[in-house]
Amino acid sequence: MPSVAFFNNKGGVGKTTLSCNMAAYLAKSKGLRVLVIDCDPQCNATQLLLKDEVWEELYGNRRESSNRTLLKALRHIRAGDSAVDLDLHIEHSERFGCDVLAGHPNLSILEDTLSLSWGEFRQGTPGGARRSMWALTVSNGLDYDVIIFDLGPSLGALNRSVLLGSTNFVTPMAADLFSLYALDNISTWMKAWARDYTRAINSLEDVNDDLGLTQTVPREPSILSGYSGYTVQQYVTKNTGGKLRAVNAYDRYRKQIPERAMTLAAFRSPSAAELDLGVVPNMFSMVPLAQAKHAPVADLTPSDGVRGAQTSQQARYVERLDEIGERLARNLGLDGV
Repeated sequence: MPSVAFFNNKGGVGKTTLSCNMAAYLAKSKGLRVLVIDCDPQCNATQLLLKDEVWEELYGNRRESSNRTLLKALRHIRAGDSAVDLDLHIEHSERFGCDVLAGHPNLSILEDTLSLSWGEFRQGTPGGARRSMWALTVSNGLDYDVIIFDLGPSLGALNRSVLLGSTNFVTPMAADLFSLYALDNISTWMKAWARDYTRAINSLEDVNDDLGLTQTVPREPSILSGYSGYTVQQYVTKNTGGKLRAVNAYDRYRKQIPERAMTLAAFRSPSAAELDLGVVPNMFSMVPLAQAKHAPVADLTPSDGVRGAQTSQQARYVERLDEIGERLARNLGLDGV
């Protein structure tokens, strides 16, 4: 079962919109059972996927919200133990056709705990290893065809732990200078903790070979050969004399992305034939409309507010998103579905 993290330490690249629309594509076009796990403390995926009254109910009672969101899986870790709770409250998104494990703003507080756990893991402590691999335990303990992790823009301990528990990852991009830096940062960061992981697992095996740790702490995490590609957010073109022309600066950065993405080639998935998944169209007013209706772009109807020229625009957007979805499915090894 693939579990794919949509991840970039640069914000504002349309990551949540893309991950949720890809969840809808895999669920509706491929007929797969899909779960979106919102790992961003901002909880944008939760708000997009679930109706207002649902997520307001989820978070209305502060104490109860920890038992109805991703925090429930991490409650033992928050208390200093290493177990992961798999008796989780799952919501269903009718319009997107997928299930949702809601995020929680208090996930940000776990950064320190997971950072300390990583340090313990590096020192050969089994409890630190299990806490660092909590996302793998969640993935293995839930029965879905595909799990999508939506991550916040960070190179912190929380995102590292989610990536360690994922089989694949995708980097949504914008055609700007800072996205190029982001690719370099991600590569450097992942290579550093991959080296730490190898040393740590060797230490664990030497000292604790009788504990059966390989069930929860693999010899090598799948994510180290799980890079499944990137998307580029379309930039706005200028109309000159009735012809659309690219803004030169953005076009220059767009051309550099394929080469710079190769900095992550060391992590490339064997099934990823082409890392360029496509250009995500700039959908202008369609995005806030989709957010207001808690629906994927492909599912919006005139009753949702799609009017006039938006109908043909929507058809073009859906065609582009479907192309990205098909390439993603192929890179995840789901091309036979």
